[in-house]
Amino acid sequence: MKISKSLENGCVTIKPEGWLDTVSSPELGNVIEAVDTADAIVLDFELVEYMSSAGLRQVLAAHRKAKSLGASFSVINVCSPVMSIFKMTNIDKKLNIEAR
Repeated sequence: MKISKSLENGCVTIKPEGWLDTVSSPELGNVIEAVDTADAIVLDFELVEYMSSAGLRQVLAAHRKAKSLGASFSVINVCSPVMSIFKMTNIDKKLNIEAR
């Protein structure tokens, strides 16, 4: 999995690419853990095609990380198949998640 990370005006944007599953989600977890300061954390899912429960756990870990830093949190550019997972688990009701 390829993951890019950028910092602009206090906003950390993390952009994974491909499948967010059991194999690749630990790598995303490492990137999330490395964030030590932010006003906002954004997961840009524009290039995420699939997400398993392991990927969902990393989204929740990113939310917890943002909360611990006093930062806002959002997931943007979510495709329909991944959005259906957020809706099925009611995570879309608890977090700021935006579809493509």
